[in-house]
Amino acid sequence: MPIPFSLDHINLWVLRDHDGWTIIDTGFYSQESVTLWETILSGHCNGEKINKIIVTHFHPDHVGMAGWLANKTGAPMHMSQGEFDMLHLACKPFTNEQNVTRRQFYQLFGLAEKTVNKLLDRKGSYKDGVPNAPLSFQCMNNGESIEVNGEHWQLHHFSGHSPEHVCLFNAQRNILISGDQVLPSISPNISVSYQQPLADPLANYLSSLSSLSTLPTDTLVLPSHGLVFNGLHNRAKELMAGHQKDLDKLQIFCEQPRTAHDVMEELFGDRLNLFNIFLAVGEALAHLNYLVGQHKMARIDGPVVRYQTEVTA
Repeated sequence: MPIPFSLDHINLWVLRDHDGWTIIDTGFYSQESVTLWETILSGHCNGEKINKIIVTHFHPDHVGMAGWLANKTGAPMHMSQGEFDMLHLACKPFTNEQNVTRRQFYQLFGLAEKTVNKLLDRKGSYKDGVPNAPLSFQCMNNGESIEVNGEHWQLHHFSGHSPEHVCLFNAQRNILISGDQVLPSISPNISVSYQQPLADPLANYLSSLSSLSTLPTDTLVLPSHGLVFNGLHNRAKELMAGHQKDLDKLQIFCEQPRTAHDVMEELFGDRLNLFNIFLAVGEALAHLNYLVGQHKMARIDGPVVRYQTEVTA
């Protein structure tokens, strides 16, 4: 399904479910998505009923069409509690107080005033991709399973990319629907937000990769972006190694005090559009907060926060 980002597609899954179908993830809302879903429902699904709409997490490319599909089919949306809460928080416009906090967040971490103003004035909101979020849902709890066509998919909750992202594992078939938690060729965005500037999402993400590595080695992974692949364990190791490489790089770079903006440009360059600046500053902070949590980096508070590598004896 096409989405309006540089990562231009999302994989959605439609599973036979007794006398109907279960949908896993829904796409970003657009007229093109509506047309494609109408074709899928009448064609691939033969006009048969939709029993469940499962959403892995609240990001708009995953949940954006859930409201339209629920209204069209009458099927309930299944989601984790944390993701449902974030869905409805994200659908609300920023208050004046939130914009003050957002401005302080970007200023504190070294972004230029011109860039901060552009970020706060950035056109295009979460609601553009999620105009009609379902107001009710069925909660998917960690460790439980959900039945689809007589088979059980175990629910695994992970954070890092999103607060309570759901992955689904079918032990009978050794299939993992990984959402964005494990992707075949890129790492998902791991970001710190203005709501939790001291959070350590990278630690949570790395822990999730260790947990996923306990699944069978021959697990077939169905990711939300890119091609289906085997080799879950190797891919988890690659993702962990990639983050470790960035962490090692930052320990050298921050031998002199650096701002999060400095670190963002060191990791991602200085030719980013506004959306990618939004993602990149959050990811830079995620790596810095991880190093602070590991006692390998000192946070130097001031009007602009700086970070410096801890000197070990």
